[in-house]
Amino acid sequence: MSLIVSLEEFAELVGVTPETMRVHLKQVDGQPDWLVERGDRGRAYKIEAEGAVAWWQEKREAEDLLEAERKGQLQQLRLGLGVAAAEGDKPLTLSGRQRREEYGAAMEALKYRKTMGELVEKAELDHVFLPAVVELRRRLMLVPGEFVIAQGLPGHHVQVLEGMLARAIDGFVSKVEADAAAG
Repeated sequence: MSLIVSLEEFAELVGVTPETMRVHLKQVDGQPDWLVERGDRGRAYKIEAEGAVAWWQEKREAEDLLEAERKGQLQQLRLGLGVAAAEGDKPLTLSGRQRREEYGAAMEALKYRKTMGELVEKAELDHVFLPAVVELRRRLMLVPGEFVIAQGLPGHHVQVLEGMLARAIDGFVSKVEADAAAG
């Protein structure tokens, strides 16, 4: 059986005041499963704790995302103003609060992108990517010898094919290093 709590207990559980939680609960449309009984004129709320906590987390994440998007839009507007002001007589400077808000919005956007799987840390990939490249190079360098044997070609063709493969692999590694340095 799931845990049933009152409005006050639920508000304390998620870290808001009962008054704030009452406002949020009044905005809930319909009768979700976790809202066992709505409070009204002397009747207390009855809330299924696990379902309500999941609802609260989804609600907070959605609000945080909207706030991050809003801050990003404000940042874009400020950048546009900065360009226009820099062209005029007085340069536009950001206050400490504005810089802190922009930094916070940027960090929230990065956190969101990482949560959504759109962003990964370079260090997380290095220990997987680098050994994979080394193993791929090792296996590719075996191909010329196998090809020459399978086709019955003379041995000097191995060196030609190995040279071609080595140049292609080195080009790939150089491109990856250049992209990593640029990005």
